[in-house]
Amino acid sequence: MVNSIDKNIPTKHFVNEEILELAITNGKTDSDAFKKQIDFIKEDNPKLIICTCSTFGEESDTLDNVFRIDRPIVQYIVNKFHKIGLVYTAISTKEISTNLLVETSRQLNKEIEIINCDCSEHWVHFVNGNQLEYETQIANSIKSLEDQVDVVFLAQASMVGAKNILLNFKKEIVSSPEYGVRQILHGK
Repeated sequence: MVNSIDKNIPTKHFVNEEILELAITNGKTDSDAFKKQIDFIKEDNPKLIICTCSTFGEESDTLDNVFRIDRPIVQYIVNKFHKIGLVYTAISTKEISTNLLVETSRQLNKEIEIINCDCSEHWVHFVNGNQLEYETQIANSIKSLEDQVDVVFLAQASMVGAKNILLNFKKEIVSSPEYGVRQILHGK
């Protein structure tokens, strides 16, 4: 994602599946394990750390120079829309994303309504490496939101491909990856 915005920025992608799986299984994050992962990443002396996992967004907020990918898109959504369809496949993301939406609405003094779209039954396709089935099933679930919301927020970066399946969807569908990276890079 970063290289599509600026080819001159070197990037490294770190994934710790163990702490994500624990968060999904337990419904909450392990702060100590996340901090240890960030400390490990900081050993490379990066100029910028962007956490692309919504589940660990609140953990990112507690650490210096760790930016959560979803904050910029949530600020955009809350500024522009009232009825927000929150789509998630990892239950651990629901509360974190809801908290960010509510916190942002308070900061902006803007009333919002959140309509949840629980796609957790589709997470198994992602885990099994079947990205197309994952995105297709998410897209099928989102179709029921069209008349209920002003915007659809794909709360996890892994869901972005569902937008390509919903080309005739009448409401805006947003996700954090590209928007978040652009905003974070331009803000630095």
